[in-house]
Amino acid sequence: MYRRMLIASLLVMVALLPATASAHVVVTPAQADVASELVFSTSVPNEKQVAVTGLRLVVPGGLKEVSPTVKPGWTIITQSSGNTITEIDWMGGSIPVGQRDDFSFGAQVPATPTTLNWKAYQMYADGSVTAWDQIPNGSGNDSFTPYSTTSVVDDLTTGASTAATSTKTDAALALSVVALILALAGLIPKRSR
Repeated sequence: MYRRMLIASLLVMVALLPATASAHVVVTPAQADVASELVFSTSVPNEKQVAVTGLRLVVPGGLKEVSPTVKPGWTIITQSSGNTITEIDWMGGSIPVGQRDDFSFGAQVPATPTTLNWKAYQMYADGSVTAWDQIPNGSGNDSFTPYSTTSVVDDLTTGASTAATSTKTDAALALSVVALILALAGLIPKRSR
């Protein structure tokens, strides 16, 4: 009886935990203050069974002074429209199976609040491409490949305090779940041998 209750409780807890999103190409920070100059980082995981050999990042409109960071082992190619960089390509390197790497660049964000949509195209040694260019909608579908976004806000302190509160709440939830699991495990009767 106790064992069934424990299993049922564990199944309910697992169902209630937030689903972890599958890893994908993500540009950070997720928020930036208007007109700020900062360094963006693009995290690229390798989830296939062949090496990642290239990354194409479409630079959203409104960014100024875009400047890719030197990346040893990779060739950087930029596309421009006039004096504005519209795309950064990192080519010829390798991210082995099961590993990840970061690619960075500096830029100045727009002077007015907006959302920057980061469309990225991950290239593999076998010629395949994963296009991270779908509108984010919170889908848990494994075949869904949303692009990353950065919110350009007029007052970064509001977003920062909300993010800090959210992180503390998530940590408290995780600790509560662990404590509950340990407490339920203590209810299992010990068999004598």
